Amino acid sequence: MRHRLLLLNLLLAGLTGAAGWRLRQDWVRDHQHSSTVINRQVKPAVAPPLTPVAPPVPFVAPTYADVAQKDLFSKDRNPNVVVEIVPPKPAPKWPRMPILYGVMGLPGGMIAMLAEKPDARSRGVSVGEKIGDLKMVALSADKISFEFEGQVQEKNVQDLVDRGGHAPEAPEANTSQNPANVAARGGPPPAAKPGVEVGAGPKVRANVPGDTSPDGTVVDGFTKSCRATPFGPECVWIAK
Repeated sequence: MRHRLLLLNLLLAGLTGAAGWRLRQDWVRDHQHSSTVINRQVKPAVAPPLTPVAPPVPFVAPTYADVAQKDLFSKDRNPNVVVEIVPPKPAPKWPRMPILYGVMGLPGGMIAMLAEKPDARSRGVSVGEKIGDLKMVALSADKISFEFEGQVQEKNVQDLVDRGGHAPEAPEANTSQNPANVAARGGPPPAAKPGVEVGAGPKVRANVPGDTSPDGTVVDGFTKSCRATPFGPECVWIAK
């Protein structure tokens, strides 16, 4: 037993000595390598020749025009301002003017005896009322104004008076059957009779266009009353 312990101690001592010798060898080798690397003389490399740097181009404003004019984030810097031209709205085509047979001043206000077209019956129209597509917005003894789609036209009363069976500034209508024209050609006048109410109450009615019966004619309880005006005789039928 004692011999075995002794042999084991000798073995361990040998291994320890071998490890120490190996460490010593490694240290010596590393020290020599470090000394060689540190003390080695390195030959400096030859520096390449210096190439002169080109001088910068001087600042010229026109060369930077594209930068100012083509900015992706600020289109308003473009000097070429694009102006969108909105085409003007076409003016509405006015209908033909009505035919005027006279203007009367009544207690309730002035009215105009108007017919929409030559072969239509006339009626009294007050300010604010419509005759066809036109609205009468003003009326005086010598002026009359109509409104159509927000636009207003003022006409002289004389320009709208019936002088030939059709209204001015409008295509000529077919008036071959107009009672006034029939009478002008020598044919028999139409029968005298009161027309429609003119806005002054049921006791006043308009004169039918083409009625050539004389002043004072009595029909159906209405008496024809005529007075001279600058535009010709103006007649109405008044109930007794």
